[in-house]
Amino acid sequence: MHNLHQWANPERNVSASHGRTRLLQPAWDANRRSMAGLDGPPTQGEAQSGGSSPLGEPLPDGHEVSTNSPLLSFVVLLTERRGKPLAWNLLWHRARGKMVLFCDADVRLEGNAVYHLYARLRQGPQLSLTAAREVPVFQDKGTWWSRMGAIPYRFDFGNAGGRLYLIRKDALSGGMPEDLLLEDAWLTVAVGKHRVAKELRAQVFFLPPATWRDYFAERVRTEGGKLQLSRLYRALLAAGPVARYDWSRFWREIALHEYPLVACAVGFRIWARLWARVMLLHKDFYALYRPFTSTKGWVLTRK
Repeated sequence: MHNLHQWANPERNVSASHGRTRLLQPAWDANRRSMAGLDGPPTQGEAQSGGSSPLGEPLPDGHEVSTNSPLLSFVVLLTERRGKPLAWNLLWHRARGKMVLFCDADVRLEGNAVYHLYARLRQGPQLSLTAAREVPVFQDKGTWWSRMGAIPYRFDFGNAGGRLYLIRKDALSGGMPEDLLLEDAWLTVAVGKHRVAKELRAQVFFLPPATWRDYFAERVRTEGGKLQLSRLYRALLAAGPVARYDWSRFWREIALHEYPLVACAVGFRIWARLWARVMLLHKDFYALYRPFTSTKGWVLTRK
């Protein structure tokens, strides 16, 4: 969010607080548009999460935001309830067209990733969602925690990754629950596993948690998310679990020097699941949510 302040045009940026929401409207100039690889005239449109208008006034439900600006612009909403479901729902209901592309803000994309997702979805009429292959990236050679967290991403467990995916608009009749801890897992079973595919040619790069605090918090959220699905959305699991594990292949492809990482990961998984169960005795599922600071610290480079 700090970078958004640097990008904002002071004459057009509006910051307003109304109880639980704070809205920022940064502008992206033509130079930065060019640096992002976006050619041609920009399209008019807003990514809006509701709550306030660019003038700082409360928005009635269903109100559209448009700056009529010739420059690419977007609206960012800061809310007390963190996580993606709130913004996801609003964008889902406001989106037009037959397909909707969702992408996390803290990732980098392979140049043809979106094209590969689109081509796969068009070639498979039985598919409703295509997700990119998630590729962990280590900065400064990584840490014990980032390397431990990266191991599962070498395998395809059959579930949709939530960092970059293309979904048909008719795949869901409504939005997703706003307190979800594992949005991608819920999407996999809500859309239907037989209608979900992972396109390995489409790659999205991300930073795994690099500290023990972030790693453990991610494990707690993951294990809590699994409990949430099994307790609150059991009907969605009737056709089978979210992920399938080919353990024989897993152990064949794990190098000997990685065994300590795997053993440590299993220990943390058990600890995190117990921790989540204890917390849920006194709190709701949303209490297990926490952002991971070390996953946002991309070191920007220029060629």
